[in-house]
Amino acid sequence: MKLQFLVLSVFLLCSGAAVAFDQEETFTDLTPGKDMLDPGRLSELLRQNDVRAMNNIALLWVKGYDGKQSFEEALKWWKEAARRGYTVAMNNIGLLYANGHGVPQDYTEALNWWHQSAFLGNAWAMNSVGDLYENGLGTSRNLLMAMTWYQSAAEQGEPMAMYNIGVLYEAGGGVTRDDAQALAWFRKSAGRGYASAMHSIGKIYAEGRAVGADPVEALAWYSVADLRYPPQDAVEAKINRKHIQELAAQLDAGQRARAKDRAAAIDVLTQPVNAEPPTPLKPGEKST
Repeated sequence: MKLQFLVLSVFLLCSGAAVAFDQEETFTDLTPGKDMLDPGRLSELLRQNDVRAMNNIALLWVKGYDGKQSFEEALKWWKEAARRGYTVAMNNIGLLYANGHGVPQDYTEALNWWHQSAFLGNAWAMNSVGDLYENGLGTSRNLLMAMTWYQSAAEQGEPMAMYNIGVLYEAGGGVTRDDAQALAWFRKSAGRGYASAMHSIGKIYAEGRAVGADPVEALAWYSVADLRYPPQDAVEAKINRKHIQELAAQLDAGQRARAKDRAAAIDVLTQPVNAEPPTPLKPGEKST
């Protein structure tokens, strides 16, 4: 199981107003806003208890802006937002500890922060708690607990958790091995645009597990996965492209054409789900 400990927030600033929204993106996609690190602006945000802005100020420190980059400063801002009950900030603090960014790597501390966020309903954190239980990081390995947390996250529509459930069924991890169940969960995850799940579906069709072997269908799923991999999954994307090349070499022109048509249909049905910007918080209001 690959661990995907990524800061999953990005900042949007409304023109002329100190109001920010979080979106389900990686911080590597961040585009800093003008004057967001200005001390006067920060003091204003603190007075307004704008927790989303605090979270996004931390993201600017993580990304680096105007020659300034500091995980330590990011941690301060996330702790301010977390103290006010903002689950996204709690999740991001957990990510700092899991990755050892600005702090000693400490999976136990990561688990503590993710538990706080997860118990308040954050699906990203639920999935990350599941990861730690599955891999025995910061806690004893417990596949039943991992499955429980993955299912909680999946119920909220988190595609990575759906994929992780599929992986457990595929491997027989804490459950009876069941390729049909694995395929069903991979399809749910792929339906929300998750590339790893698409690759797994392609592999199942290539190997003929739970379904009849179908190299055309396999190539189609690999091809759509190739469109969906984010930058941080470059290694897996490279493996997927190798599978595309190997499988395409085994097919004739007609089969490759059918795979291309099928991939186009899958592409339409599996566009990534984008979260709508949440309603701005009122001064002093907590977000859970």
